Amino acid sequence: MSGDEAVTRVKDMTGGQGAQLVLDMVGVDATLRMAAEMARVLGHLTIVGLGGGALPVGFLSPPHECSVSSPYWGYITELMEVVSLAGAGKIRTLVEYFPLERADEAYRLLHEGKIQGRAVITPHT
Repeated sequence: MSGDEAVTRVKDMTGGQGAQLVLDMVGVDATLRMAAEMARVLGHLTIVGLGGGALPVGFLSPPHECSVSSPYWGYITELMEVVSLAGAGKIRTLVEYFPLERADEAYRLLHEGKIQGRAVITPHT
């Protein structure tokens, strides 16, 4: 799906409001522009990808009071150590999976503090 088509689809699905949470896993100019276009007022845009792009920022983009974060937790050596610990069974992850049609339930449960660990929304395959 192209950037413009994805933005249109998200806007249609949300009654024109846009997405509450946008995760940009690439971080290039085109995906950052698309992320800003599909985010909603008071939403959250998180830049995960290290593609070297720039987020267009102006009075109307991203939407008003939309928070933007770019978390970065460590270096490759630290990632290798974490992967090694996981491989040795020393790290346990708690994940609850929800199909896309139950996303609202997952967010409600998160808000209510009833999810242990992480909630993962999975699209249809």
